[in-house]
Amino acid sequence: MLRTLLPCIFTALCYFELTAQTFTSVPLSTIYDSTILVSELQVTGLPEEINDCTFGLESVCFSISYSEVRHLIVTLYAPDGTMIKLAHLNGRDEADHFANTCFGEIGKYFPWEHPPYYGGYQPILPLGTINNGQNPNGTWKLVVEEYQGDEHDGLLERWSLTFGKDPADRDAIIDSSHLPILVINTNGRHIPDEPKINAHLGVISHSDTRPNRVSDAFDHYDGQAGIEWRGASSKSFWQQSFSLETRDIYGEDLDFPLLGMPAEADWVLHGPFSDKSLIRNALTFALAQKVSNAYVPRTRFCELVLNGSYIGVYTLIEKIKRGAERLDIAKMKKSDISGDDVTGGYIIKVDRSNAEGWYSPYRPQGGGKVFFNYVYPKPEDLRPEQMAYIQAYVDSFENAMMSPGFADPQTGWRNFADENSFVEHFLMNEVCKNVDAYRLSGYLYKPRDSDGGKLHAGPLWDYNLAWRNANYADNESPSGWTFDSMQRGVPFWWERLLQDSQYTANMRCQWQQLRSGTLSQRHIFGVIDSLTSALGGATDRHFELYPILGHGIWPNPKPIAKTHAEEIENMKIWISERLRWLDANVPGNCPDASAEWQAAPWVLYPNPVRDILTVFLETAPAEGSGFLLSDLAGRLVGRKEVGGFRSVWDISYLPQGVYLLYYMNAEGRILNTEKIVKF
Repeated sequence: MLRTLLPCIFTALCYFELTAQTFTSVPLSTIYDSTILVSELQVTGLPEEINDCTFGLESVCFSISYSEVRHLIVTLYAPDGTMIKLAHLNGRDEADHFANTCFGEIGKYFPWEHPPYYGGYQPILPLGTINNGQNPNGTWKLVVEEYQGDEHDGLLERWSLTFGKDPADRDAIIDSSHLPILVINTNGRHIPDEPKINAHLGVISHSDTRPNRVSDAFDHYDGQAGIEWRGASSKSFWQQSFSLETRDIYGEDLDFPLLGMPAEADWVLHGPFSDKSLIRNALTFALAQKVSNAYVPRTRFCELVLNGSYIGVYTLIEKIKRGAERLDIAKMKKSDISGDDVTGGYIIKVDRSNAEGWYSPYRPQGGGKVFFNYVYPKPEDLRPEQMAYIQAYVDSFENAMMSPGFADPQTGWRNFADENSFVEHFLMNEVCKNVDAYRLSGYLYKPRDSDGGKLHAGPLWDYNLAWRNANYADNESPSGWTFDSMQRGVPFWWERLLQDSQYTANMRCQWQQLRSGTLSQRHIFGVIDSLTSALGGATDRHFELYPILGHGIWPNPKPIAKTHAEEIENMKIWISERLRWLDANVPGNCPDASAEWQAAPWVLYPNPVRDILTVFLETAPAEGSGFLLSDLAGRLVGRKEVGGFRSVWDISYLPQGVYLLYYMNAEGRILNTEKIVKF
């Protein structure tokens, strides 16, 4: 609890005669479809300071008559702009109404309960954050946002604030972090889906080894920003993601090297809510940066304080856009309507049809339609000639892909597309079995003809549901192809390409080379451990704020991990099995003998180890093989039979020190040795 006893006693001497006071608003305000309702309540006559010791906010209550409360987001704003999210798209289809629903420190955690809602609950974000020493006298706001747009109107009947001598605690406030801390203040304005609103962004990121403290000066960035809510299905998550734009004092784009990444103005703050590893996007991009020489978004971990409330661990990601330090293709002008100028550069993506673009004339095997979105230039900046050009080019690519001679190196699909980018894109999406692959956020770009001109697959984007984090389309299974999961909207090309023997041969060679390095089990596990270690204590703070471990969050597959360490372990087990399946099933025959690979015999972790040592074997263990453990003097201190591909060994009985682990076959021949540090 972030309070000290002495100030509480001193304040109590000043406020001992205060009694609870309730302020009520009866707005009878209509909640219209797809709108934001802001209801204000004036508070007067209270002490000039509220705290979590002796006098502060105890509860907020409201009544809302609405047929589907799962479409509502309810947020409280204090006079100083501090924000507390009370409810966020919670409930079920058939449920309705908030009936004198109160949020405070006592009660059940609201997101786990089901409507109709009445009585006392704990809100999504701790209510006590508001008891921060601010002056409570002034304008309070209850913001009710109807998100789904389902032609249902509702009514905010009443709401109230109760202040008293049993204030809500400020337990979940972040004090310091080894990660950078981003502090965003919208000055009491509610963040919409779009457009971006002006805000202040302060970043605390010391260049030395000092911890970053919320109370420190903004030493990395201290200026203006634009912010809006972002995401599609992820908008239902209590931890929201945001589009962020660094701005100058005039509200224009300001290129800035945020957290050490190349200077740019456009960023994404990804809240990894349903990704309980917290690292799936960062892991994918870290691996892809070694797989490909093409542009892959860079990432940095950070913690975010929004309008006075700590809202968890975030991944700051470079937004995909054209630029010298992003996707380096030619800049298009409106005058580029002929010759080489009109040929690029363009960025498009396969995605939902809720933006401007066009449909492919070819139907996917899994049903639905393929829709291409304009990304760069923006639709409003595209000239008709430019739209016609990129559509015609993609049509030509698809026509060539569908033609009988599609594999012809001169007249087939290679005449229009860069083969290596498609190989890399396929392998990265398949190794992590990204359930959204190919059909959502499926980026493509075309450089100007004078710069190569062919259509490229990529950049990669959106991997929070990869690496076994979806319970549909057979995603939780380590076997099977993602492109062939019968998901609606997957372009036919990915299956068609596997009918090209030269393409599959090149893919097999690429796969074998990657398996000896970047996509080896040892390297992938090493990146996972490095990212997990980088998060450090921020992981504990994140899950203290969002107590979701052990609970299924859409679309988490079963079994549901009860701890962060268990989530990482489940992920590693799945990866080990996935790699073995791909080794056996990536098609093609690689004619290049130099591309042959030998799997590392094992991967073991953690090392150093305190108690439980896990050993993963890359290949099937021989009958009768086992492990021996000795000290540096050669004395045998442990023996264990191999338990399949994965063996777990409790070595907590050993004293601290350095040991040697041997992997031996039935004849006693040593197959591998590695040093183990026990602490």
